[in-house]
Amino acid sequence: MSSLKSVFDFVANYGKPKEIINRLLELLVGYPLYAISFLFFRNKNKWVFGTNVGFVDNAKYLFLYIHQMGEIKTYWITPKKEVVKQMRAIHLPVYYRWSFAGIWHCLTASVYIFTYFSHDINFYTSGHAKKVNLWHGVGIKNLGGNANEETKNVESNWLMHIAAPYWNEKFSMFLSTSPLMNEHFKKMFALTDETIFEGIYPRCSFLQSPIDNIKSMINTFESQEIRDLSLKLQKFSKVFLYMPTWRNNMNDDFLKMAGFDFKQLNEAMKAQNSLFIFKLHPAVRHYNASYQSLENVLFLNSTIDIYPLLPFTDVLITDYSSIYYDYLLMTEKDVILFPFDIEEYRKSSNNLAFDYETYTPGDRAYTFDELLQSMSNSAIPDRTKISEILQLFWGNNFEQKNISQLYNKIKSL
Repeated sequence: MSSLKSVFDFVANYGKPKEIINRLLELLVGYPLYAISFLFFRNKNKWVFGTNVGFVDNAKYLFLYIHQMGEIKTYWITPKKEVVKQMRAIHLPVYYRWSFAGIWHCLTASVYIFTYFSHDINFYTSGHAKKVNLWHGVGIKNLGGNANEETKNVESNWLMHIAAPYWNEKFSMFLSTSPLMNEHFKKMFALTDETIFEGIYPRCSFLQSPIDNIKSMINTFESQEIRDLSLKLQKFSKVFLYMPTWRNNMNDDFLKMAGFDFKQLNEAMKAQNSLFIFKLHPAVRHYNASYQSLENVLFLNSTIDIYPLLPFTDVLITDYSSIYYDYLLMTEKDVILFPFDIEEYRKSSNNLAFDYETYTPGDRAYTFDELLQSMSNSAIPDRTKISEILQLFWGNNFEQKNISQLYNKIKSL
């Protein structure tokens, strides 16, 4: 009975009837294709990349790096036709997952590089391919904030093995960042020491690039929207970025729960020529559109890639998100923690792997009024504690890690 409920819950996540039908058709076509995929010769100089949420995250930045190197034939594979249009507009090699060309490249590529699972590209074409999981963040949460004993039981039942076989696939390589994270990921994914490669996340390598290089990348590979936003942000004295993490109650108006007074916030920003940006999690489905009609408060599309814009912000406001650890790598930036629902979060949203207070040092605000006060302060963060956290999550010699080391490791697989 629990197995059937797990499958129903899994299918329900696809929402619309058309998406459910497409998912079922994918399973019917996928398993025969998976068997056939083991018969294909795979070109060691052809690699495919992807992530199921768009042209974003670690897979994107490694793809761009290797694409520019020119030694390997690189192809981005996506389940979203709008991503095909987006990337072709900037002349990047991209194919829809179920197009003939997309299937062909997946069947003949020797390496699959993805952010979550090979299903980001196409699990059913991956027979004998090397699978490189870059994952999507270090931090204190289990399995992206959703791992607990109940989830493990769901993933272990036989019906879920059929419905989502990629949840139990073995990786050729898994990108980690430090001894602490090595142990964390080994528990999450049952990895071996031989599978783990300790390096730097490609998106973080981008963040640590010289600002002229970042601007050049934006002008070359980003949309007009990102280019315009990067210029807009530079006009303000200070830019605050609020990025709350995923919660189980994301369909509620959690901004109201957090106590935001948008008129007061807008006036505070205007008084200091500052901008307050909301970048909500893509899982947020409901929030009041009237929030978006303010001059110094900006709501970004939740699916936008925020990383090209991070260098043009000054202060990150977050709660339990892995963005906290990425942002610390830009050592001239500040962070304010806004865990207004910490007790509810611990109960209903996530099973935290590490103690929140110990592993996220920084200025804390628990109410909207406290947040405004923190934003107006010029408190100097405790760099000693932050340095300790950087070493714990990124490794003792994180400054010496670079994306070329990751590239060379994948080539040696």
